[in-house]
Amino acid sequence: MATSSSELCQAFLDAQGVPAGPDDALGVALSAAVEAGVAAWPELAVEPTRFAAFLGHRIPSDVPAAEAVRRRAVAELYLTHACLAGAPRALELFEEQYLKELPNMLARKRIDREVANDTVQQLRTKLLLGERPLLLAYSGTGELRGWLRVTALRAAIRAQRKRGTDRSEDGELAAAALDVDIQYQRKLYQEEFRGAFADALASLTVRQRNLLKHSVLHGATSDDLGALYQVHRATAARWLAEARDRLAAETQRRMIAKLAIDRAQYASILRLIHSQLDVSVERLLRTDHGT
Repeated sequence: MATSSSELCQAFLDAQGVPAGPDDALGVALSAAVEAGVAAWPELAVEPTRFAAFLGHRIPSDVPAAEAVRRRAVAELYLTHACLAGAPRALELFEEQYLKELPNMLARKRIDREVANDTVQQLRTKLLLGERPLLLAYSGTGELRGWLRVTALRAAIRAQRKRGTDRSEDGELAAAALDVDIQYQRKLYQEEFRGAFADALASLTVRQRNLLKHSVLHGATSDDLGALYQVHRATAARWLAEARDRLAAETQRRMIAKLAIDRAQYASILRLIHSQLDVSVERLLRTDHGT
């Protein structure tokens, strides 16, 4: 008998620890996620409510659930779920379509062949076995193949350096390759950040935006701002701090809601794109015309 959308919702919300209630949008999103998984991996027999619960464990309870499900790589999470459940065919597919290519990928990145093979062999164990299999960390916010490539390359670079087989030129090339492999993440998150920041900036008052512009773009001090607004420097400093705090909080809130992530993941994204943050902030402040 087909699993109803309400049953999928119940399993998803139970996994989140959220009281179940009618949510038609979530039901539609979960049904579509199951269909996408079946279409991608028709050989796998995955119980729909278990998959819904699996998704529920990976999506924070304080973000719009339906939108979060739609934004995840649900077909790859479907395979991930089956692998973690120990389904033999899922493990075969995971090996054939994902793990098998990793040694050659590492070798192309100037990783010693022996190190590459050993790294992937160790990764197989860490991904699927133990009290906390590493594959549990894959949340579906990006492609599984990209996540595995970055994970393997980081491990291989560490192993190569530890063994002393990392010649300086090859080490630099491998590190550069790792940077290339995460560029797609940076590009994605930079775009998301710019959108969230622009929306957050628009939510500020005119005075708050002008305070930020004078401070960031023109280097205005509290004394300068106090003279400009004819208030005590301490008042101007408080206004500026409030504007910064509100801008940061609103940007975070919008990023968390849009990407369906938690605060720890948001902090990780900021670390990933930190080199571009100042440029993005300055550019957006310069192009803001809401004064």
